[in-house]
Amino acid sequence: MNVLIIDDDIVDRLATKKVLKDSELSVKSVTEATTATEGLQHAKRGDYDLVLLDYQLPPTNGIEVLRELRGTCDFGAAMVMISHSNDEELAVRCIEAGAQDFLMKGEVTAARLKRSVLLARERFELERQIRASHDQLRRLAEQDSLTGLSNRYYFDEALKHAIPRAQRENTTLLLLMLDLDRFKKVNDTLGHHAGDLLLREVAGRLRIPLRGDDRISRLGGDEFAILVESVSHANDIRVLVERLLKQFDEPFVINGETLHITASIGVATYPDCGESEIELMKSADVAMYRAKAAGRGQAQYYSRDFHEQIEKRVRLESDLSKAIENEEFVLHYQPQVDRSGERLLGIEALIRWQHPNLGLIAPDEFIPIAEESNLINQLGRWVIKSACAQFRQWLDKYAMERVLFSIAVNLSAKQLKDKGLIDYCRTCIESFDIPPKRFELELTESNLVTSLDAVDTLNKLADLGVELALDDFGTGYSSLSHLKDYPFTILKIDKMFVQSVEQGADDNMLRAVCAFAKSLDYKTVAEGIETEHQFHMCVDLEVDRLQGYYFSRPLPPAELESQWLSGKADL
Repeated sequence: MNVLIIDDDIVDRLATKKVLKDSELSVKSVTEATTATEGLQHAKRGDYDLVLLDYQLPPTNGIEVLRELRGTCDFGAAMVMISHSNDEELAVRCIEAGAQDFLMKGEVTAARLKRSVLLARERFELERQIRASHDQLRRLAEQDSLTGLSNRYYFDEALKHAIPRAQRENTTLLLLMLDLDRFKKVNDTLGHHAGDLLLREVAGRLRIPLRGDDRISRLGGDEFAILVESVSHANDIRVLVERLLKQFDEPFVINGETLHITASIGVATYPDCGESEIELMKSADVAMYRAKAAGRGQAQYYSRDFHEQIEKRVRLESDLSKAIENEEFVLHYQPQVDRSGERLLGIEALIRWQHPNLGLIAPDEFIPIAEESNLINQLGRWVIKSACAQFRQWLDKYAMERVLFSIAVNLSAKQLKDKGLIDYCRTCIESFDIPPKRFELELTESNLVTSLDAVDTLNKLADLGVELALDDFGTGYSSLSHLKDYPFTILKIDKMFVQSVEQGADDNMLRAVCAFAKSLDYKTVAEGIETEHQFHMCVDLEVDRLQGYYFSRPLPPAELESQWLSGKADL
């Protein structure tokens, strides 16, 4: 046992050393210090098991030494306070300051000192175990067990204290939110263990460009946050962001699999993007969402305009489920005409949302939300039923033998996974007595890649007798090998090809697409016709049906009826 005696009285030191010798304690060495300063220096440099500390150490006292040893260094020795005073209140104060025991100098005998030292060491060991348990609990509370980074709780606390500090010091605070792109695909294809290994690798790489006092945390899942204080220049932010993105240049090798992973980063600064931790986190999150929407694998800086777009999206998502119950959706119908431009051959049903506060909302704004929130099947069924009901009204009103046009509704790729879709379509067709050949279902070409497992569903829909149309043809992933797998009978030529054709412009692409469709005996519909020249070009190419604002915008049922159905001798 190594012992340090801190006492300014030489007589007392000699007496203490003699008692130690007589105590039969296993003492390896005894070091003496005559002042508090000297004692602290020895304590911080040496490796001691026991400190015997005199209370009276002019110009200070032993309690101040105790507090400094306990508070300013990780001191690992039992401490016994010795004093000529028998004041019980003083003894309590010494214990509270960190001593394990208190002895009066006049009562220090070999047996008493031995007992005191043993008790002090036991108490110190108990304190050490308690501190270790506390440290472990703190680590559990503040550290992410998977990556070793700090966790959401620690980060929230750090941000909460960093903002007032930045305000006091008038400095810029930087918050980065980083999310891995398509991480779910790793979990789904390689398993959650591989996903965990990837997160550990990512955490290690993200530490590389950070300074020692920068804070990085895993907030949960594949989302990380980085907090940087006292940012001097805007260029420092740019450099850090570039270095973080660069960490993803090299592929990750997980269980022998090479993974090319990218990340989207949202950047927000205090006080420009928010003056509270909630505002700042929200701003960084909005910017990160913008990075994903812009194509992933990049960083985006917070902007107020984009924030307002996100807030609108969140509001629409919240209102969407209630909108179906409240019957806020309507169908508008856009005519498809023959090559004369006058005879109606088809009508496409297009959904609109009549929002009570925001007015008429186009499908491009809410259909992606419906797909993400799994409301698309419910919404899609409403469109099918409503279109069939309206078509039945027209058949009854204008006599079925005169109504020669068809009606088309759009399908989302996710609807093809609806197990009840086929039965629902059959029920609607039978209930409203719709001629199946005049009922068309359209699927966007770009959705074919994610719907390869839906061939069986499409074939069963075709078995009902309905026509299947491939929408936006020419912009997606179709090829001869793909098309032969699907029971499509109609190809809708994308408006990109139609609108690129103007006087003197190259029309080879449009001609090629039309020739391709005709060679495979598909019926054709040209979308997006807006000018007379586009109209005549499609007529020359013998497109079967023509659709676009040149003939009519999508119309509410009453307007379509008055403009295209009433008074027509041949519909």
